[in-house]
Amino acid sequence: MSIFKRGKIWWYEFEFRGQRVRESTGSDSKTLAIKAERNRRRELEESANGVRAARRPVLFPVAAREWMAANKARWSESNVSIQEFNLKHLSAYFGSMLLADVTPQHIGKYQGVRQKEGASNRTINMEVSTLRMMMKAARLWGAISEDVRMLPERRDFGRALTPDEEKKLLDACRNSAQRALYPAVVIFCNTGLRNAELRRARWSQVDFMRAEFRVGKAKTEGSEGRIIPLNHAALGAFKDWKSRWPDAKPEDYIFPTEKLAFKGEGAPEKGTMTAYAVDPSKPLGAWKRAWSTAKKQAGVECRIHDLRHHFISALAQTQTPDATIQAISGHLSRKMLEHYSHVRLEAKRKAVELLDSTNQLALQ
Repeated sequence: MSIFKRGKIWWYEFEFRGQRVRESTGSDSKTLAIKAERNRRRELEESANGVRAARRPVLFPVAAREWMAANKARWSESNVSIQEFNLKHLSAYFGSMLLADVTPQHIGKYQGVRQKEGASNRTINMEVSTLRMMMKAARLWGAISEDVRMLPERRDFGRALTPDEEKKLLDACRNSAQRALYPAVVIFCNTGLRNAELRRARWSQVDFMRAEFRVGKAKTEGSEGRIIPLNHAALGAFKDWKSRWPDAKPEDYIFPTEKLAFKGEGAPEKGTMTAYAVDPSKPLGAWKRAWSTAKKQAGVECRIHDLRHHFISALAQTQTPDATIQAISGHLSRKMLEHYSHVRLEAKRKAVELLDSTNQLALQ
């Protein structure tokens, strides 16, 4: 028997088949704590020996490691990063539990905790989807699936920035402490690249002579390997950024991982940041913090993914055929195409309405 007290609550801790089990009894009674520990041991022993429904008693972190090891080889690099990111949050909450003990109630509480932490419903749903895949692999999801509810997500297609919003946002990004933010945002606005398509890109994908960018691994099979012509703004951003890395090799990441040290007076967001521990063999983790700061300073609320919609909307307002827009942007669902067809129609409508001011027939 091994019980101990934290504050007024009793906990128990013991080893079962090489795994450490440490759980709260939720009670301030030592007698009840002793019984709770005995019941828990018996429950695990019965489960392991098939007395109850066969469930392998494994702690969540162990199950997560085994699940990742079993699937990592067949996943794309970007999917591995996504699952590892999701598991980081899941393990922080479910780390002391057995995978078999996760209930719909636990998942509901997890969703609430993540919302209070500021995570979007989309992010939380992706994390729960990772949990679902884990539990399906362990044959545990079927028993609880009907009682788990995903959170409602945004169903809009993003939005295009106004010229004024674009200028304010670019000015804020230019002054960002993270030097990679400005060139990245310029490229996003002029290529329609997805976040991961640019963040994980290597210099070998940029053809400066032809002014082209070849997409590497992408979200969909149809998006991989597509070639995006670079306009002056995008090509200029790549060239300016490349000048910072004169010795960069083709296999190096365009935006390498680095750490930033603050020098100067005032807040880090307004001071001078010096990069160190730069590793071109690893991609930059994220622009999230710098992006949030830039949006706040610019007074513009949008997601990085909205910059892709901004680019595609601009194309849709031109005479560019749908097939060309698809070839540049990659996979677009039927609903997305309908949305941009609507954007195109509205642009045409505004164009012909301009004739009203000069058309004498319309004034009669």
